[in-house]
Amino acid sequence: MPLKSYFIQPVKVYFAFFLIAGITLSALLVSNLHSQTQSVQTALQEKTLQQAQKEFDVVLDDAIINLTSNLLELADWDEIRQQIEDPSYYYFWHEDRLKGSGYFKNNYAQIELYDQNKWLLMPPMDEDSLDAPLPLQIQTDEAELIFVSPTKAYLHMFEPIFARDSQTLLGYVGISIALRSYLIEENEFKDINPQSIKFTETQPINLSDLSSNIHFKPMENTVANELWQQIQNFIVDIVILLSVFTLLMFVIFQRLFSRPMQRLANYVQHLKESTNDTNTQPNETFLIKEFEALKHSIHDYHRDLQTAQKELNTQYEKVWKQARQDALTEIFNRRAFDEMWNQLVATYEYNPNDISFILFDCDFFKALNDTYGHEIGDDVIRITAKTIQETLPSQYDVFRIGGDEFVVIIQERPLHEAFAIAKKCLKALKNYNFCGIGIKERLSFSIGISHLAHQNSKNLRGDLLNLPRQADIAMYKAKQSHQHKIQCYESQLEVESLSLVSSQVINTIVEAIHTGQYIDMHLQGIHSVQENKLYYESLIRIKKDDLFIYPKDIFSVVERRRLEVEIDTQIIQQMLIAFQKGHIPSNTGVSINVSGKTLLTSNFVDLFEPFLPYLKDYKIVIEIIENTLIDHMEYAKTVLNTLRSQGFLIALDDFGSGYSSIRYLAHMPVDIIKFDMSMTLALDADEKTKNIIRSTAKMVRDAGYDLVLEGVETEDMFEKAKQAGATHIQGYLLSKPTSILKIYGSK
Repeated sequence: MPLKSYFIQPVKVYFAFFLIAGITLSALLVSNLHSQTQSVQTALQEKTLQQAQKEFDVVLDDAIINLTSNLLELADWDEIRQQIEDPSYYYFWHEDRLKGSGYFKNNYAQIELYDQNKWLLMPPMDEDSLDAPLPLQIQTDEAELIFVSPTKAYLHMFEPIFARDSQTLLGYVGISIALRSYLIEENEFKDINPQSIKFTETQPINLSDLSSNIHFKPMENTVANELWQQIQNFIVDIVILLSVFTLLMFVIFQRLFSRPMQRLANYVQHLKESTNDTNTQPNETFLIKEFEALKHSIHDYHRDLQTAQKELNTQYEKVWKQARQDALTEIFNRRAFDEMWNQLVATYEYNPNDISFILFDCDFFKALNDTYGHEIGDDVIRITAKTIQETLPSQYDVFRIGGDEFVVIIQERPLHEAFAIAKKCLKALKNYNFCGIGIKERLSFSIGISHLAHQNSKNLRGDLLNLPRQADIAMYKAKQSHQHKIQCYESQLEVESLSLVSSQVINTIVEAIHTGQYIDMHLQGIHSVQENKLYYESLIRIKKDDLFIYPKDIFSVVERRRLEVEIDTQIIQQMLIAFQKGHIPSNTGVSINVSGKTLLTSNFVDLFEPFLPYLKDYKIVIEIIENTLIDHMEYAKTVLNTLRSQGFLIALDDFGSGYSSIRYLAHMPVDIIKFDMSMTLALDADEKTKNIIRSTAKMVRDAGYDLVLEGVETEDMFEKAKQAGATHIQGYLLSKPTSILKIYGSK
């Protein structure tokens, strides 16, 4: 398998790739070492932090227990009761007796007594020197922290004082402790740096909230820090070593590989630019033997190439011409047109001029090809191309861009001159005697013209790119006319190309196809002639409020918007929902129409996979249009036989509307033949026509197919259809299309 072009790169690129890959691998290893070490350090830090937090929790709990115990002892001191009952000597007792006793601990900032109403018994003598004095009245019995700065906070604790022999409340005692100093001086920390203890709150808080409002750092691990520094030094050494190695490898590569290969590449480039020079090989001697041998080989090989170059140039010119020449008509082909058109689009903004896009098409060419055979069809194509080319002014070329489609580009001429050229070509085609090749009918051609007057354009590139589509719309209009076979594009044709319906109808149809809203599926019975059985053909209608849209308008929009696959997929989904909801009467079935475009999609079989569970109870028929089946017989056989093997039935719709259906009848992978309505109506024609229809019906029945005649609207037509051999009848006589919901309601 050949290598992709992006794999072919200079040797420097590959050298750089492998060098970078090596460096990257080394960097990844170093990075992994760094990452693993960092992970260990992080884990160690987290563990240290956890131990520090645990130690702090223990220290704090012990401190609260000790302070509470001290406060209880203080509250039980008889002198406290005496002072509350008789505070006459309170200041003397407070300054000399209390502070000199063992109850006034280190880091106690203040001890005060309160009466029964929680008011301060006596104001402190040194109140102004206190950072956070005890309150004049106790607001809460719970301990409270008062913050002065990040490193200073006071814990206020209160305890009630009762009479010795009763539970009579005498008052309260309160203490204020410098908490940080108390914790540092009363404990020996192993995992916490005591100097790092700080408070993060500024407003008073309860003691229970202290843990979340205090910050500290664990003790530093000097061993881990030293190890981390050694690893970082090692990484720096590795980076330096890799840098030196990279520089050394670059110098070696440059001397042994890059410079010799560059010299050889320059030599080859020189030979390419100076094809007659054979004596300019490099004088430099390369250190690598293979490069030296390659230098001499290039010199000798170039000499041989010069001999073949002239012959190759001659062959190239011939191949270039053949690649851009249509093999059948010997005029320019689609590839030549695309190259010319792309070049015109690329340069048009820099060199604008009037341009006319003329599109030729042979009417009913496929039917002619099927009727007279491909050889006659090829003759028509050759004659058409030759006639157009000979009629055109000499400076213009005709391009064959499709089976029977030809394009002529007219530049620097106004529209009326382009129209005159097209008219002259059409006249020449009409006057040609095609009877000479065996065609009895008179051939007709349609011509669509789109024109761009550059002085009237505000978007040159956009308007130019619209010309092919506009010419196609104009040609479609010409095909619809029997007299005016040359049509010039006008904006009005855009509206006509979407049928004569309102924009509201168009928007409703497009929305219904894409979303499934407003779709009202109808069923029309297909009745068995011999048995009391029937199944239904599914027919789409669209209903939105009071707007009811019939198939004629629906499929007109579908055809011009190229929505065949989308509407088929939507109909299939709607019928699947009908099965899932039980809206299809039991012991019947449905027939679902699909277009040729849907048949040719890669997921066609998958669209019907959800119907497989219903095949055991229902008859499910897939209707294919005759022309699609004939045009794609081999592909259709594979796809339709797959569906038939799963239990689906295949019906050939509109049989008899084409030219070649009888010829292919034996090869068609179908189970049911549906005569085109025109064949049903022909049963009322002359005896010769009726005999042809009856003979065709007998041939279909003898071949083992079921035969459906549609369009039966009278009893007389019903009898004639039975006599012709129909196995099933469809038409307004037996049943009209009815909304699926109504059928379900009558179930």
